[in-house]
Amino acid sequence: MKTFKLPDLGEGLPDAIIREWYVQVGDAVKTDQPIVAMETAKALVDVPAPFNGKIEKFFGDVGDTIETGDPLIGFEGEDDTEETKDAGTVVGAIEESETVLQETAAGISPTRSGTRTKATPAVRALAKRLGVDLSQISPKGDRITATDVEQAVGKTTKVKAPADDKDSDMQSLTPVRHAMVLSMTKSHQEIVPVTLSDDADIHAWKGKDNITIRLIRSVIDACKAEPMLNATFDSEHLRYRLNDKINLGLAVDTKHGLYVPVIKDVATLSDEAIREKINQFKTQAEEKTIAQDDLHGGTIILSNFGAIAGRYANTIILPPMVSIIGVGKLRDQVVAHDGQPAVHPVLPLSVTADHRAVTGGELARFLNAMMISLL
Repeated sequence: MKTFKLPDLGEGLPDAIIREWYVQVGDAVKTDQPIVAMETAKALVDVPAPFNGKIEKFFGDVGDTIETGDPLIGFEGEDDTEETKDAGTVVGAIEESETVLQETAAGISPTRSGTRTKATPAVRALAKRLGVDLSQISPKGDRITATDVEQAVGKTTKVKAPADDKDSDMQSLTPVRHAMVLSMTKSHQEIVPVTLSDDADIHAWKGKDNITIRLIRSVIDACKAEPMLNATFDSEHLRYRLNDKINLGLAVDTKHGLYVPVIKDVATLSDEAIREKINQFKTQAEEKTIAQDDLHGGTIILSNFGAIAGRYANTIILPPMVSIIGVGKLRDQVVAHDGQPAVHPVLPLSVTADHRAVTGGELARFLNAMMISLL
C-alpha cells in the first residue's frame, strides 16, 4: 500500500481536521482531483490526489485531527522504498520515505528512521515559533509531535478529558482558537508592547462618511508619515525591513473565533474596492472559506473592537509585525470649541507597538498623523 501523508497546508501548520471526504474506499482517482476537505487553523483546504490510483484505506474519519506528516490516505500498490525524494510542503505532495530532518548542535541534517530524535518540518517550524529547543524534548513515540512541542512550553492546546472521566465538560479548542493560543503565546514571549491612546474629534466629518474607510485611509497616511510602524522585524538577527506596500490585516470576530484576513497593497485600492474586500472577508470568515494566501503577509493590523464595546485597549501584536491599531466605541463628548463648550463625536484610538523596534517618538507621530488625517 502506498501511504499519502498529510502535507503542510501552510506555513508549518501542525495539524488539520478532516471535514469531508469527497471519495470512498475503492474509488479510482486522478492526479490533482480533490479528495478531502481539511480544516486548518484558519480555513478549509481541499487536498488533491498526488497521483493516479485506487483508494485502499482512509486513516481518519470526519472530525478526526491528523497531524502534518501523519498518514492520511492509503493507495493500492507497492510502497516506494527508493531513496528519499523532496516531498516539499505543498498541498498534494507525497512523502515517499521515513526521512525527517534532525535538529543537531551543528544545525539541521537529514536522518533515516530509527536514528536519534526526529521531527517533521512542520513540527520544527512550530518549535521555532514557540522558542522550544527540540533537543530537550523526549518524545513518547519515534518522533517529536506538535503536542510534545506545545507541552514543552506549558501551553497544551488540545484539551482531552481523562480516560475515566466520560462526563467531563471540557471541550477541545477549535482550530481557530488553537491558532490563537499559539500566536498569542508567541507574541507574549517575544514582543515588548507599548500602547499610546488618544481621542480623535471627528465633528467635521460629513454625515455620509464611512468610518471604516476613513480609518483605513488614516492608517495609510500614518504609515507614510512614520513607515517604521509598517515594518517587519527580525528579532533573531536584529534587523528590520521598511515595507513598500501596506498590507492591512483586519480583525474579524466570528462565532468560530478570530480571523485576521489581509487586504494586500491597500493604499492602491479605491474606497469601493476596499469596502468590497471587507464584505468578502466577513462572509468568508463566517463560512470558514478564506483562502490561505489572504491570511498571510500582513504588515500592520486594524482592530475595530469599538463596534462591540470599549474605548481603549492594549491590543496584541503578531510578530514579525511591529504594530496594531485599536479603535474604540464612538461617543458624544463635551469639548471646548472656539472657547465654548460643545458636544462633538469622539473616536478613541489606541496604537500598540513593539518597543524593541519602534521608538516612543515614532509611535506618537504615527498616532498624531492618524488623528490629523481624521479631521
